[in-house]
Amino acid sequence: MYLTRKTGEMEKILEIKNLYVGRIDGTKILPVLNNIELSIYKGELFCLVGESGSGKTTLALSIIRLLPKSFRILSGEIILCNKKITGISEELIRGLRGKLVSMIFQDPGAYLDPLFNIDTHLRESFHGNPVEFNQLKIKVITEVGLSPEILSVYPHQLSGGQQQRVLIAMALINNPSIIIADEPTTALDVLTTKQIIKLLDQIRIKHNPGMLFITHDLNLALSTGTRIGIMYRGCIVEIFKPNKEKPLHPYTKILMGYSEENHSDISDTTLMDTKQETDEKCIFFERCPEKKPLCNRKVDFIWRDETTGIRCIKYGQNSQM
Repeated sequence: MYLTRKTGEMEKILEIKNLYVGRIDGTKILPVLNNIELSIYKGELFCLVGESGSGKTTLALSIIRLLPKSFRILSGEIILCNKKITGISEELIRGLRGKLVSMIFQDPGAYLDPLFNIDTHLRESFHGNPVEFNQLKIKVITEVGLSPEILSVYPHQLSGGQQQRVLIAMALINNPSIIIADEPTTALDVLTTKQIIKLLDQIRIKHNPGMLFITHDLNLALSTGTRIGIMYRGCIVEIFKPNKEKPLHPYTKILMGYSEENHSDISDTTLMDTKQETDEKCIFFERCPEKKPLCNRKVDFIWRDETTGIRCIKYGQNSQM
């Protein structure tokens, strides 16, 4: 049994401190994630929003320690249910995947093995004895809205929505403390998307895990998330509570403008600059409509309170702007 860190009445089940991730390119290390600060609490739905290439999936893969071979966690800490997982062996982390944290991947058709039926997929995901599995598999597959008969079916015989429900069942079967959903509705139609979102919310309410929901649909995040994190070029630039406070970061305000114009899908926007800035100035400096000369310097993430914060020198404790 793992303990959780409590903040007031909230139980902190994921804590990321000053995380840096890089990609090895020959003799160079290219920055991918920079100074990531993030906490997720039991029972909340935290939506992480950003353009394609902003680092959302890399952050998710860092949490479950499934980064591609050329990627490295350079520094920082990832703490799951009071257990530091940065630096521990692959053997130990394998024992924690599924139990503490599980992930619903973006493309179920690519993730599900066509040679195995659904029963085998669930069995391979389960950490426990066969007797427990036989009792649990019917319960879990039914909970995600599928018939038990589907256990004998193979992935290619299912629709995209059914495949996604299978991935959700695989993520749920060990009753993890945190579930990461990496753009689980990207390839689905509008009706199926609504059904999957409703299912995830029902699971959150019933089982009370923390959920990290990754999306490029800002309107979806605004309508479903308890908190929203905005990513830009490998950094979380703001964390805020929708409907409770106005976003302050210039980049967030630009995205909110797109949202108000009904351009909620930001995956194809062009605000991301392909040029890598140095670590010595604000990452949004070149494109910021509110920049001042003082902004041309490095700025870390600043927590406004225990649950919201911003990466902008304008709102620092010693701001001179």
